[in-house]
Amino acid sequence: MIRTSYPIPPIEMLKLRIELATRRTRRALEQRRRELRAATEQKSASQNDYLRVRWIEDLKRERDSYQEFYERYDALVGLLCLAAHQGVTSEIESEYRAQRAYFVGAYPKIKSFVSHFLEFDPSDTQPVLWGRRSCDGFEALFSSPSVVIALDSDGGNLIGRMMRSQAALTEWEGSLLRREEAAENGIISD
Repeated sequence: MIRTSYPIPPIEMLKLRIELATRRTRRALEQRRRELRAATEQKSASQNDYLRVRWIEDLKRERDSYQEFYERYDALVGLLCLAAHQGVTSEIESEYRAQRAYFVGAYPKIKSFVSHFLEFDPSDTQPVLWGRRSCDGFEALFSSPSVVIALDSDGGNLIGRMMRSQAALTEWEGSLLRREEAAENGIISD
């Protein structure tokens, strides 16, 4: 008769128990690592979704700012050209003051968007109490308190200012269009 159930020596039994505990620990650690990785990927994906939505909302706000600013800018340029060709009337003067009030309040916010595209020129100055102060092309268009002062202190640079500011607005819109296209394609960029 063959005996099959010999007792396992205690050292071997201890080795088997240690090996079994090691395998269980490795499996548990691997499972925990997978869970943490999945949670991290999920958190990263949700964070990317949040950033994408926020970026798209920022683009929409920038587009709205651009549209409003461009319409006002176009009205201001038309008003200055009208005043230069037909002379200054009280209606033109009051409309200029209204446009100027908008630009004085809104331009500091818009300047952060458009200044990257604006070409600076030494002739862009605005009259102040002690002479003239350097500014950008947009500020030079609306900084004068009246149309008469704007046209008299122009120094022949009004058309160049208008062309530079229009070029900056065109480049800003092009940049905005590229970023909006990237947003539609799901690509986050600056």
